[in-house]
Amino acid sequence: MKFEMTKCNQCGSPMLEGLDVCPSCGRPQSRMGKAGPPTPRMLLAIVLSAAVLFLFNWFKSSAPQTGQISSPPAASLSSR
Repeated sequence: MKFEMTKCNQCGSPMLEGLDVCPSCGRPQSRMGKAGPPTPRMLLAIVLSAAVLFLFNWFKSSAPQTGQISSPPAASLSSR
C-alpha cells in the first residue's frame, strides 16, 4: 500500500497528504491552493447553474407586463 505524500507548508518536511497538523513542527496546514483542477462533476454543476439562471432571466424578460397591456394608448386632441 502506498500513501500519498506532501510537504509541510511551514517547515517543508515530508508528511502524509491528509494531515491537518505537521508531525515535525506541529503547525496547522492550510489547504488554500491545493484544490487542484475542477472535477467533471463540479463543471457540470456550474454549467447547469448558469443555464438555469440564463433561462430564468430570458423567460422573465419575455413575459408581457400587465401594465403595458391594460393601459390605453395615449391620445392627444389638438386644440384649435
